[in-house]
Amino acid sequence: MLSRSLSILLLGLIALLSLATPAAAGPDFWAMWNNRNRCLQKDARVVAAISQFCSVNFYTGHAYAAQGITFEGVHLGVGASCAYGTFVPQVWCEYQMLEVCSMGNGRGRGNRGYDNGCQHFWITNG
Repeated sequence: MLSRSLSILLLGLIALLSLATPAAAGPDFWAMWNNRNRCLQKDARVVAAISQFCSVNFYTGHAYAAQGITFEGVHLGVGASCAYGTFVPQVWCEYQMLEVCSMGNGRGRGNRGYDNGCQHFWITNG
């Protein structure tokens, strides 16, 4: 009887962990905060443009992502070369755009590939 109770308890624990694991697979918010601060030091207009662009969910290859936006002299968007229709939620958009800015040139302009090079996040002058 004790063995059966332990088995049920173990199965319940496994089920609970399987529900919690996908929720933990989000962006690294500490890195995101650091990237935001680096980006603010380079050009605060880029952070404002990122907030504007990433305020909606979108799919790669669609007009919104491909054309991007121009905001306060900053033009940014997301290109796709092989993974058209990939869902990009707001938080991942912001995380990756802040990383582009942080690792970009002295004014936060640059580009980086994600999703095995299929997504191209870019920030240029508007």
